[in-house]
Order: sequence, then C-alpha cells, then structure tokens
Amino acid sequence: MTAASAQAGATPFMPRGEGVGAPIGFVDLCRRDLATCGVPASQLALLGVEAPTGLAPTASLGGVAGQRHFLGAAPSASVEDEAEAKLISVETVEAFVMAPVEDFVPAGQARPEAPRAATPDARFAWANRAERDQLKLLNQVNQSVNREVRKASDLELYGVDEYWSLPRVINGKKYGDCEDYALEKRRQLIEAGVPESALSLAVAVTARGESHAVLMISLKSGDWVLDNLTPWATPWQDLNYHWVERQVPGTALWTTA
Repeated sequence: MTAASAQAGATPFMPRGEGVGAPIGFVDLCRRDLATCGVPASQLALLGVEAPTGLAPTASLGGVAGQRHFLGAAPSASVEDEAEAKLISVETVEAFVMAPVEDFVPAGQARPEAPRAATPDARFAWANRAERDQLKLLNQVNQSVNREVRKASDLELYGVDEYWSLPRVINGKKYGDCEDYALEKRRQLIEAGVPESALSLAVAVTARGESHAVLMISLKSGDWVLDNLTPWATPWQDLNYHWVERQVPGTALWTTA
C-alpha cells in the first residue's frame, strides 16, 4: 500500500478541506483564456484575490531528476550533462525557434471565449456507458495526450516559471508540462461528452518533491486521476502523492485536499 493509500484509507472520493486561493498559473490562465480555463465569466471576480505564494510552480516533467527534456544542458552543466547535450538532435533544437503560433496569447492579454460544447449524442453516449467503458475512454485519452505532447518546461516555452496553457504547437509538434497535459485532456474529454461537472484540476507534490498538476474525474466508484506520469487512469488514493489543493469542478473555487 502506498503512503497516500495508507493516509486515505479506503476513501474513494478525495476529502475536501477549507477554501484556498487558486494556483497563480490558473488565475493567469483564466484572465487570458476563459474557454480553456472553464470558469464562468460571472465567477472571474473570485480569482481577484492574491494568489498563494507557498506553492512552487507546477513544472513537473517526470523522468530522471535533472534530465533535460527539451533544450539540453543549462549553462552550469556538468561534464556528464554536456555529453548528454551533444546527443540532442538538431531537430529538437530547431523546434524551439519561437515561430509564430496562432493560439499563443501573452500573459495579461485576453483571448475571446470560444464555444467548445460536446454534441448531444456525445453527452448521451457518455452518460449511458458502463463505468468499464468510461474508463476505457479515459485511458485512451490519457495515453494519446501523453504520447502526443513532448515534455518541456514553461521557462523553455515561454520564458517564465509558470504559464498554464494548452500545449504549445511549434513546427507541428506539441510541447508542455504537467498542467498543459491536464488542460488538453480536459478539453478532449469535454468534446467527447464528459460533463464539466465531473472534471477538476488538482495540485500535488510528488514523491520526488515536485509540485505537480493533474486532471481528476469523478465516477460512480470514486475520484480518478489522469496523469502525464502514468498511462492509466488511477484512483487518487493509489498515487504516492501529497495532495495539496483541488478545484471545485466547473468553478473558480479551490479547496485544500
């Protein structure tokens, strides 16, 4: 049994604590991209409070600690890191060129809200699926997004420590870190008919001490996690994470976990 399971016992649904401020990256996302944020415009005022400062940026990429996923070694790299950087392909380096991207919106600027509703048939199909079939769809979306999106930090993509967004497309390839994976999975599941009221974002600290964001979905059997660090939808209590806070689905409100 993992540490998280031992702490949570057999609780299928994650207990909620007191209300807290939303992650600063989420607040910024809602200011510039309401459609991806998913919060009703009438609730944006709730995000005007000062963002919490105690949380590290949710920049978890997974893999071996210190591994370069995108650009190669940092200026202060060791001999081993320099040797690793030489193995980075020319294609990967070229992919970082800041080419014009139609869906890129700089921090502080707003993007017009765009409809993103599922078809009635898709909503009906989801509601009438057995949970076994619902989990099959969740696993398909989770694995597909994990394959399609290449790991890259916000600093590498945008030059800032924290920038929540859908994966950025550069030269036809998608890049992002943990919250970008979660937002893309949320977008695809809503289009597939999953109700927004079943989906929420959550922040945790991994066993390696990284602040990490994931997508959560509530099924009849409990709360499940779609994570870029694992291919399978996983019950929340089976992950060895220290859960920090979680969104109230479809709202600007967040609570401790």
